[in-house]
Amino acid sequence: MPSPNLTTLPLEIIIQIASYLETPDYQAVRLTCRGIEASLFRAFALQYFRKIQFMRTEYSLQGLIDISKSRLSSYLKHVIITSQVLNPKAALHARWRPGNIELDAGEERYNRMCDDQVVLLNTGYDQHMLIEAFRNLKLDAVGVRGQQSHHAYHGSSSYGISHIKRETSVNLRADIACAGEFGQKTTYARCLQNVLLALGKSGSTPKRLEVDMYNSKTGDDAFNIPPFMEKVVSPVLSNLEAVNLRFHPRSEPSQRLIAPKGQPQHKIETYYLRKLLSQMTQVKRLHIDSPQQPRAFFEWLAAPVSNEDYDGPRGLEPPRSLTLPKLYELDLNQVEIRFNHLLAIIEKFSASLRKLSINRSLVIASDSSLLSTFNVGPGFFVHLARVGSRLTEVRLSSLDVEVGKEISSMKFKDDIYSFSYAGPDMKKALGDLVSSVQLEGESSESEDSDAEVPWNESDEDDGLMEFGFDEFMEYGLLDEIDQDLNDDLMVDALFGFGP
Repeated sequence: MPSPNLTTLPLEIIIQIASYLETPDYQAVRLTCRGIEASLFRAFALQYFRKIQFMRTEYSLQGLIDISKSRLSSYLKHVIITSQVLNPKAALHARWRPGNIELDAGEERYNRMCDDQVVLLNTGYDQHMLIEAFRNLKLDAVGVRGQQSHHAYHGSSSYGISHIKRETSVNLRADIACAGEFGQKTTYARCLQNVLLALGKSGSTPKRLEVDMYNSKTGDDAFNIPPFMEKVVSPVLSNLEAVNLRFHPRSEPSQRLIAPKGQPQHKIETYYLRKLLSQMTQVKRLHIDSPQQPRAFFEWLAAPVSNEDYDGPRGLEPPRSLTLPKLYELDLNQVEIRFNHLLAIIEKFSASLRKLSINRSLVIASDSSLLSTFNVGPGFFVHLARVGSRLTEVRLSSLDVEVGKEISSMKFKDDIYSFSYAGPDMKKALGDLVSSVQLEGESSESEDSDAEVPWNESDEDDGLMEFGFDEFMEYGLLDEIDQDLNDDLMVDALFGFGP
């Protein structure tokens, strides 16, 4: 009888033991023998390869291709592509210093990597590599993330960053200046467009799309899908069931001229975003995180669907009204929205909308009947109970209400700043709030109801998107990218033991 050892233990116990190990130790255990590696492979792949973030560099994207052709391809379900652009250190460290051949050689290798990335992006070869990888994967979710803040490098990071440090001694996690924007607006805007094109050309149709441009001041141009792209991209957009959008609070606005029927011509922001969203007809879950998003955007979102043909000047057609017949969940975070627009949105999608979440947002009480007939706080819920009776779940937290020049915080029962209810009698639950909700007033310095609201910097988190969708676990996705995932571990997984 063989003496007891790790290989004789039940698989469940081996996996349980491995779950307590740090990444390097986990890696070492896997390399002890083929039997252990085979036993731990599935648990290892589920823990480290379900969701991975990649840079737009040749090394990083080649890693994505290698995974797509390996035994790990069936485990990778969520890919994030960052718009990160490397910047040469020469322009940042021009001051004189004593000669150091090793340091100079490392920085020169890094600068050549920067040059290579420019060529990769300018030639569109990054799209070619994405197509090759996406064709081999069955993805549930794809994300596009803007330039990372220095906070982000202390958390999840892109595959390839440790390779740069190993080859050049340049630590992008510590030296955020090496990843600044430096006027690369067009390059950043192209990231989302290239990802969507690659998905379309590869025939990949993920169910979920995440766009997080919080740390990049990319404007509306990033959402421009010209006519020559529509045939390829439309199947991708029309197949989406969950969409998460997060924008920079100070992104550079771009305006486009439109001439709606029966209205004078005028310019609007978010023109391309509206056109993009109007093609996502199967969306069930919509999350919008948008400090300082133009309030006219929510007016458009609330507008009734019109089937009338456009008969105005050619080229000035407004984006058609959003049609989401399957919208089940709406999550608004850090938005400014007029109360009448919010009611209209809930009523517009009432046939399918069942879950509503509003967090850290400003509701503007501009409805004259609300102001004259009710106290604003109770009046809010009188109207909400009327249009939201079909809802089965409501979550409200950290809401401010603007009335004229006054901004007040909304307080619920027991002086707390949040409310949640899930159940069959939403009308009664919201109606009960009429007698308990209070507004805790604080004077606003703004003289203009459309002025910028100064969000607390503590709300900016760490530059990473907080999606807040627990239900997305139905896709079998992990919520976080393991911060210890490194290139060596990937290489072992790709080319180590096993077929």
